[in-house]
Amino acid sequence: MSNEQKEIVQKAEIASLTYFKETYGIDVEFTGHKFIPSDLSHTVSLTGYVKGNKTKEIFSMVDYDTYEVKTGSVPEDIKPLK
Repeated sequence: MSNEQKEIVQKAEIASLTYFKETYGIDVEFTGHKFIPSDLSHTVSLTGYVKGNKTKEIFSMVDYDTYEVKTGSVPEDIKPLK
């Protein structure tokens, strides 16, 4: 992985951590990432789990031009704060 990709993943993880904390009130750990082909989208997907419970998997897709979380997914039993 290039330094540029490492930096993108780090920034995407920070954006996703903030998203999950503000939206669901949860802390998460990331275990993987995948870049969507750049000719299709400037997006990186992140996978992981709710901190302290590896069975509660999470997923996010982050636009790495804006570092905006486009999609976030959590288990059904975790409800949004608002």
